[in-house]
Amino acid sequence: METISERKPKLAELHKIVEILAELRKIANKLDEAANALAGLAGHEEAWPLSLANATSELGDLARVSGVNAIFRVLTEAGTPLKKTTLSQQLRDRGKAIGDNTLQSYLSRDKRFQSYGRGRWGLTR
Repeated sequence: METISERKPKLAELHKIVEILAELRKIANKLDEAANALAGLAGHEEAWPLSLANATSELGDLARVSGVNAIFRVLTEAGTPLKKTTLSQQLRDRGKAIGDNTLQSYLSRDKRFQSYGRGRWGLTR
């Protein structure tokens, strides 16, 4: 069993890691703000060249679009809030597989999306 004096250096390391994570979170937030500003200037998914945005292949029509813009496109086309599981399935069916944690992060951090409760997400009104 470790003594308190043996645990103190480990605790100090953990505090350093927490500080580093906080700094990384600040950087991630700044990057998100910049990405949202760019998306707003570009009209969201229209940032892609038209031929690429309309590209369809065996990979699916969303394969070459960024994850967050693929979500935006699916929700726009749906016209109504979707359950997260339905949204995830539609993304996969159209060539954009996004993990559950990543999908949740995109939905909760992008100002274009809003939670409508009970696992349903849609566009911000």
